[in-house]
Amino acid sequence: MIQINWPLIYKETSKPLWYRVNMPTGIKYIMLVKMDDTLVSMPYFSYANLQSETPEKVEDAPVFDYDGKIFSCQDPDIQWHLRLLTPVSGHYHKVKVVSWLSLPLTPDEQFARFSSNVRRKINKATKNNIKIEIGGSELVNKFYSVFSHNMHRLGAPAMSKNFYKRVVDAFGHDGSVLIAKHDGKAIGGAIMLKRGKYAEVCWFATLEDYSSFYTSYFLWWECIKLAIKRKSRVFSFGRSTRNSGSHYYKQQWGVRNTTLYWSFSYPLRNDRYPIAGLNILMPNRNILSFLWKISPCFVIRWLGPMVADQFY
Repeated sequence: MIQINWPLIYKETSKPLWYRVNMPTGIKYIMLVKMDDTLVSMPYFSYANLQSETPEKVEDAPVFDYDGKIFSCQDPDIQWHLRLLTPVSGHYHKVKVVSWLSLPLTPDEQFARFSSNVRRKINKATKNNIKIEIGGSELVNKFYSVFSHNMHRLGAPAMSKNFYKRVVDAFGHDGSVLIAKHDGKAIGGAIMLKRGKYAEVCWFATLEDYSSFYTSYFLWWECIKLAIKRKSRVFSFGRSTRNSGSHYYKQQWGVRNTTLYWSFSYPLRNDRYPIAGLNILMPNRNILSFLWKISPCFVIRWLGPMVADQFY
């Protein structure tokens, strides 16, 4: 398995860091990033992983305990937030789900498994002369032109362009950028990350003006094909908000859904976030989304990465 250069993502050798977790079955390790005053489980992929293999460097403190039900820190002043497939605290929410597709050995086998409706839309996209370009971080500029536009339309901030480049570079050959093009123009983009036999598309976007071309079907299919060619056995469509449009869209691909539990060491609350030197109480998400949609582009290009960093 290719060693991932985790520190490259954040440009600091001090993070992310590995911490020891004492369990009834022995010691395991978890990777956490300090975001403001909270240790957060690595957001790659949709959920964190407790691994048995000892990392090269493990922090001496703090140390965590997990009895199979409750996760705790030996330092009571430490705040943490874990994203797992099971709740590990009395404070959690479960509004997110992750959608998985078990993969066969060949793309042809997978294509035959799809419903006739999905196959028809993929074929129509191909007839609309959509082409695919696959590469590494050199394609992030094209990806970002689509992704940032779509995020603005949806009323959500995006991380900086360089952040996505660093993620792809950190994963090396296991980090891929896919661009859907029509007449040479980028109309869709995806970033797929791979660990062992597991591949997940962590960021995906298509231009709304080209939705009649079935761009999203074409691009998802190209991601699945690439995962199969690179010997993945599970493909993840990433996480969605339960019962959202994105969640329902993924069901037609024959996925299996699993609840994601975001557990906290503290009661859920409206947090104050330091943005551009100001300590701001974040309002209702619907209000934020509306304000973001109507903000001019030069504002979101400057403010977006600072806001996104607080939620990612």
